[in-house]
Amino acid sequence: MNIKLRGAARAATVLTASALVVIAADVAAQEQDQTEITAPSSAAIEEVVATGRQRSVATDVVQERIEQEVVADFLGIDQISRVGDSTVSAALRRLPGVTLVQGKFIYVRGLGERYSSTTLNGAYVPSPDLTRNVIPLDLFPTSILDSLAVSKGFSPDLPAAFGGGSVDIRTSGIPELPFLQFEIGTGMNTVSSSNVLSYPGGDDDRWGTDDGTRALSDDLLSGIYRYRGNISPANILAVLQEDGGNHTIAEANLINCQLATELNRNVDLSEGSAGPDLDLSASGGSTWYFGDADAWGFGLLGLVDYGSEVRNKNRRERGATPATRDVVISSTQRSVQQTDLTMAVTSGIKWFEDHALEAMYLYLRNSEDEATLRLANNTNAQPGSGVRLRTLGTRFEERELTVQQLRGEHTLGPDSLELLGEGIDLGWLEGLRFNWYLSDSEARTDIPNETSISAIDTIDPTSGAVTTEIRATASAADFRFTELIDDVSSSGWALEMPFLLGEVSELELALGQDVYQKGRRYLQTQLGLGTTAGGSETLRTGEPSVVFSDANLVNPDNGFFLNLGGIGTESYLAAESVTATFGSVDWTWNQRWRVVAGARHEDYKQFSVPVDQYDFSANKIPVTAQQLPDLVTATDEVYPSLALTYMAQDFWADDFQLRLNYSQTATRPDLREVTDSVFIDPFTDFRIQGNPGLRPSELSNYDLRAEWFFFNGDSFSATLFYKDIERPIETVEGAGSEDNVVLSFINAESAKVSGVELESYVSLGHLADLLGDWTEAFFVSGNLTTADSEITIGSGSGFNATNNTRPLTQSSEYAFNLQLGYDSFDGMHSASLAFNTFGERVFFAGRGGAPDAYEQPFNSLDLTYSWFPTELLTIKLKAQNLLEEETEIERGGIITRTQEVGTSLGLSAKYKF
Repeated sequence: MNIKLRGAARAATVLTASALVVIAADVAAQEQDQTEITAPSSAAIEEVVATGRQRSVATDVVQERIEQEVVADFLGIDQISRVGDSTVSAALRRLPGVTLVQGKFIYVRGLGERYSSTTLNGAYVPSPDLTRNVIPLDLFPTSILDSLAVSKGFSPDLPAAFGGGSVDIRTSGIPELPFLQFEIGTGMNTVSSSNVLSYPGGDDDRWGTDDGTRALSDDLLSGIYRYRGNISPANILAVLQEDGGNHTIAEANLINCQLATELNRNVDLSEGSAGPDLDLSASGGSTWYFGDADAWGFGLLGLVDYGSEVRNKNRRERGATPATRDVVISSTQRSVQQTDLTMAVTSGIKWFEDHALEAMYLYLRNSEDEATLRLANNTNAQPGSGVRLRTLGTRFEERELTVQQLRGEHTLGPDSLELLGEGIDLGWLEGLRFNWYLSDSEARTDIPNETSISAIDTIDPTSGAVTTEIRATASAADFRFTELIDDVSSSGWALEMPFLLGEVSELELALGQDVYQKGRRYLQTQLGLGTTAGGSETLRTGEPSVVFSDANLVNPDNGFFLNLGGIGTESYLAAESVTATFGSVDWTWNQRWRVVAGARHEDYKQFSVPVDQYDFSANKIPVTAQQLPDLVTATDEVYPSLALTYMAQDFWADDFQLRLNYSQTATRPDLREVTDSVFIDPFTDFRIQGNPGLRPSELSNYDLRAEWFFFNGDSFSATLFYKDIERPIETVEGAGSEDNVVLSFINAESAKVSGVELESYVSLGHLADLLGDWTEAFFVSGNLTTADSEITIGSGSGFNATNNTRPLTQSSEYAFNLQLGYDSFDGMHSASLAFNTFGERVFFAGRGGAPDAYEQPFNSLDLTYSWFPTELLTIKLKAQNLLEEETEIERGGIITRTQEVGTSLGLSAKYKF
């Protein structure tokens, strides 16, 4: 979108981003080797690998989990691939206590996405999502992954903005052996093969980017600036008369309508069939060794991934009262074309095993091209009256994330000491580790020409014929142009030194720092086009491209005019920063007891200010100097943590661990939530109103986990957790109506969350004596989380809550995962049947007696089958949502909103050599 800040607004962008922001990322998340559990004999290890592809990869991440100081869960790329998940978000829902929302965001332990943070290789990256500060995890394809780590217990090397968990996305490292891999896939969805809406777009839509067809034109933008942000005919005339000429209002009207012709109005909807899904991927890399004794190694890894699919997401809404519970308020036909493009290049150099330097460039594009047709009734168009409302909409959203990272890992091992020593005894430094990273990233979202056109249908009571007229209003057609740019830089380092204290005691000291800064620019331009001229019913009948044709617009008899909409505060500038230092002491005694104590200090600042980019007075920021301090949130806190682990062998299992964690953390509002602006959530169509008065929440976290690991790969764990939250941030219902819901945010008084997590992995080979040897080809893994949450809104929030005490927003009473896996004895076949569900959760809180809205359970059943005809070729078939579940919102016992999902089928082939 070609919108530029000028003068004060541009200066404000620079000042805001540079003066106020510095946030620390979590860098000290060390990349630990993922090795299999040590077994007594190599023969036993070989047997596990030979008889079970899934079983062997399921134990690949166990060792890292054992070595963690806090409660954490891990997923390796092979585990993810076997189940068939194609995005990070879909894969994470397999972990205990993790549920997926809108296919993009994860909830951990019944806490919403605001209570989780996401890092990429330990570094902060910005979110290209307009509505949330957290990263939509469907943005990351699993093709770039090495593993996923979810820390549910806080440790000082993690960001203090921590509630439910911290997710670290670890990208693929450079391979030791050369490989080249190609993959092609296709698929379809049962509710998306026909009745798909579309509209004329640009030539580059197949690549997920607009070629300028939809963009705000330079001529229209120049006209807005020329007439100083007011394009009404009266103001245009006033500007024209500044040259002393004899200008008329008719001339001004014509200029106004000529500006309207610069808009792309070719948004007529058509219905057809969807083509098949398409997925293409290619990757390759290797490491080359050189120098004496092959001391030096240089590696390279490259990947390109492209995906395209069309999904119908049709929606039905009903009234929330007993009188309207059976009345369909609106029915929305919604089709979304999603295009994904990923490119990644990683290069690195290492010297023996002591030093490694790695550089990564990652580019992600995720675009959604949406067409909607909404038919609705309201108090002015009652059901059965022969009149209904029709809204035609288009929305093209292009999200891009660009990341550049440089990482180093350095250890003073024997080779380094030999090189550095030269007669000096440095042996006491052996084992010293120094890791560091630099990360620079940009998230950009562009929504060119999001349109909404209002019309009225008149239904003939006899024939049922429908006559459609564009509404006779000043803004019958709404054109919105949105741009978001987040620039994030982060850096950090960690220094770790191990010591041996006698024969049975080990001590490790750690010290580190993280620095993070983020600047945001959000710009929105809204234009309304329409006519209030009488006797124009014939003119207003037809498709939008006909009604709003150039000839019709410039004809003065038709009375069309263009206006610059909005209230002047839709755009804003924002920034946040964190400077963090951390340290810890890690003491292990007799391989039986481990104590890790540490703390993290964070200096946090957040600032957001509205910008009226079309206010041509002296100040584009409609805030006084006296008001500015109220727009800044600043905290300077220390967040302690303590982890105690008891380790034993042969306590009901080959390895046993009992962990106790305690920590204090914070949860902070998103930048968008602290702006005094209104935006539309594209997932729900609800209007969202920010609240500049929001303040961070404070949490006290307690975890107790017992884990049993068996030699054959079986495992079982049980976890108790408890959280005490001060000033929790809640999503609540604002002033609105049944068919125009407005949501906002408040700080409630307090909240508590407690629960239990159970997780197990069991080979069915234990049943061989009873049922036969065929059971050795099967295994079962699963987890169950139960959570009890309670929030007290309190009188200080200023919110007239229907229920002052209730469960936390987005909190589920339970989350359950179950997977049945199969590995053929000859290693040529593999299959898994995975079930995932969660308990109902508060979607938003009602006010003034209106009931709370609850998202209903979604029971997902997925099947994946893989065939390995050769060591190089893999054929995979997957089916998702076999139960054909729909998403539902319930209020007061009434299902008020339903959205189709459908069953997705996919077939892919991968060749690696």
